[in-house]
Amino acid sequence: MRVYFSQLFKEHRPPRRHPEAPDRLDYLLEGAREAGAEIVEPQAREDAWRLIELAHDKSYVELVRRLCREGEAFIDGDTYISEGTCDAAALAISAAAGAIDKRETALIATRPPGHHAGIAGRALSAPTQGFCIFNTAAVSALYAGEGVAIVDVDAHHGNGTQEILYERDILYISTHQHPATLYPGTGYPDEIGRDKGEGYNINIPLPPGTGDDVYVKVIDEIVVPILKQYGPRVVIISLGWDAHREDPLTDMNLSLNGYLYVLDALRRLQTQTVILLEGGYNRDVIRRGTGALVRMFDSGVFEPREGRTETGPAALRKAGEILDEVRRAVSRYWKI
Repeated sequence: MRVYFSQLFKEHRPPRRHPEAPDRLDYLLEGAREAGAEIVEPQAREDAWRLIELAHDKSYVELVRRLCREGEAFIDGDTYISEGTCDAAALAISAAAGAIDKRETALIATRPPGHHAGIAGRALSAPTQGFCIFNTAAVSALYAGEGVAIVDVDAHHGNGTQEILYERDILYISTHQHPATLYPGTGYPDEIGRDKGEGYNINIPLPPGTGDDVYVKVIDEIVVPILKQYGPRVVIISLGWDAHREDPLTDMNLSLNGYLYVLDALRRLQTQTVILLEGGYNRDVIRRGTGALVRMFDSGVFEPREGRTETGPAALRKAGEILDEVRRAVSRYWKI
């Protein structure tokens, strides 16, 4: 597995203390190096800004570029732009598109994150853009074209990805903390896509406190069966480490054992996999998770160094009810 990193990714800098800060990548790199990963400098593409407009309105793209030239600015209460944001975002798109072209399995140390960024910035009913500027996953999927799937394992629903792809027959599967309990408030099971995209938008919202046991069930009974029927040639993973039990911004109960189970199931599909960093705000979890991820993809070693977590009785009952909703919503389109 190649890990793509550039110092430019750290030039997206908050003007004040912020959970999504450049030092997140220091911990990612530490974990990758501990695992012996090959760290590669991505090459900028001349067409990066054209690719960004595959997913975003030209007027929004122009607004972001103007704000980058002006320097520090907050688009909203959560989401900032700095002088280096545009260069970082364009290079992240370049890195993902380049990995797709080379048919590599790669981890892209993307900053700024992207899955909350919709067509014109703020997506659906969300109050903010949730730290995101351009949607690297959606841009990459539209660039890759037919036969690409996105699997989003961030604790927050990828409302921007959903909005961009909602009327397209590109498979998008998101596992996330239930939208009644967490930003952005979208991602219910009945949000299944529209027109050409009907049946291709799969939301699996889970109650706070959901542990590894339920994630295993979700992967084995819903996610992998749908992916096998879809038959992707490329899987893009929006990877947020914030469903981990130690994350300060969410209320899930996943361990690295559960994360590796999810990622290993996707690895075993034996298709090209491009992993993009999204959320995750416990720095030590980023370090340990990245190291375990690289070791598993490089050598098949399943080594989470954490015990499996269990879902409490109340959350387990709620999860069962929600999964029944998911099955009812998607069984018209997929055999699960």
